[in-house]
Amino acid sequence: MKSLIRPFYRLLRANPLFQRVLRHELAALGAQDWSAAIVDRFIHGPSGADYGVGAGAKAELAAAFRAVTQHVPSGTAPIVHVVLAEAILSIPRETEGVVVECGCWKGASSASLSRVCALTGRRLVVCDSFAGLPGDGMRRHVGVHTGVYGYYREGMFAGALDEVQANIRAWGAIEVCDFVPGFFSESLKALHSPVALGFLDVDLESSMRDCVRAIWPLLVEGGYLYSDDAGDLDVVKVFFDTAWWRETLDCSAPGFVGSGCGLPLSPSYSALGYARKLGAFEESAWKRAGFLHYPE
Repeated sequence: MKSLIRPFYRLLRANPLFQRVLRHELAALGAQDWSAAIVDRFIHGPSGADYGVGAGAKAELAAAFRAVTQHVPSGTAPIVHVVLAEAILSIPRETEGVVVECGCWKGASSASLSRVCALTGRRLVVCDSFAGLPGDGMRRHVGVHTGVYGYYREGMFAGALDEVQANIRAWGAIEVCDFVPGFFSESLKALHSPVALGFLDVDLESSMRDCVRAIWPLLVEGGYLYSDDAGDLDVVKVFFDTAWWRETLDCSAPGFVGSGCGLPLSPSYSALGYARKLGAFEESAWKRAGFLHYPE
């Protein structure tokens, strides 16, 4: 490695033009709008090809996500809707399963997800109490990375069912939606269909456990369970609680990608992360890296 780096440094020291070009490129990289880059990848990338959804349709989706979050109160930014849309459009067409959303507030994310589900021929199952959060005893919640703390009050983030449905009707595709009202500990017992992708924005550790308990057994192999609670380590720790996973779901804890500060949707922080359901390791499904060792 050093033999490759030294000639580079010699060229850099000896060539002022090369130094200026490098500084320009690094400055451009640092100034790049991360959201714009993610949206560009979504629009021009391969997701959706299996469904005949091209760049034009994906550009319309991105614009619709921005519009709905401007008109409907939303706990998630349009860029989160873009990432979720890309994930759904990347699910192989032959994979069976619905998309499940737990925690919809006023239905902004539901409207966005319903548009994607309409393009892919999937049902969107919207699960919420439609009466706000349950009480959690005024437990203090701390965002270690952001330095923010606070409390949830019973009834926060309430969106009545008819209000949510009206917002989806105005901004999404309500014809692909099914609604499951009630607190997750009981309502999610009604889920029986395979789940191709889940999106959980539930805020509380107890709610996360209820959702995982019901949805994980239904999640397809290789499927993603996204959460917009990546910054709350009390919620995220559910995905690392090996004893609970063994006792409750008879499997290992999957871990959580984005724990603490979320997926890199901005230079500093996002609340979005995911767990992925993976069974036995199959070498053919993974890539090799040049910096790692392989016995053979």
